[in-house]
Amino acid sequence: MSALKKILSAKTDHELMFYVQNVRKHTEEAVRLALAELQNRKVILPEGLLADIENQLEANKTNKEKENLPAWKQNVVLDLDVPMYYSKTAIYIFSILFSVFFGSFMLAANCKDLGKPRWPVVLFGLLYSLFTLSISEYINLSGPYTYIMAAFGVLMMYEFFWGRFIGNDRKFRKKPIWKPLIIAVIIFIPLFVLIYYRKL
Repeated sequence: MSALKKILSAKTDHELMFYVQNVRKHTEEAVRLALAELQNRKVILPEGLLADIENQLEANKTNKEKENLPAWKQNVVLDLDVPMYYSKTAIYIFSILFSVFFGSFMLAANCKDLGKPRWPVVLFGLLYSLFTLSISEYINLSGPYTYIMAAFGVLMMYEFFWGRFIGNDRKFRKKPIWKPLIIAVIIFIPLFVLIYYRKL
């Protein structure tokens, strides 16, 4: 017999009922052991209690799984009734790879779908990218420093615009990234080729 089972078996019916009627305050193991002990004692349980316990245990499990998710993924759902937006993760990756200005268009697309103003987001992306370019040229920044500056820029963009225009608690489905990816390839591949041949 486990230690917890031994402890619960020594409790009164009233104390065991507290476990099964307050599922959120106890572990799943404790609730199930308390329920088993009540059933062994032939205690008559309120109608619908078993179904309610299972529903609450499932809800607890879902909440714990959500808490373990990174903050950027907690509002991403599969529900077909919620709108589709470019996720924070997608915008972050595109901003790191192709510039904050590029990422700002993706966030602006989300704002457009919500009927929110787009131009502040795009303007921020443009000004920040120009600022980053100027700083990089002035002090000859390269390599990881450019990625750090891009990461800082996209985090600022989230701070200024995501919470204000979209809402940090809004549920959404992830919008496919094929469109911005195709645009990025069309724009940046020729640019990278041009830069490469200029260095030869």
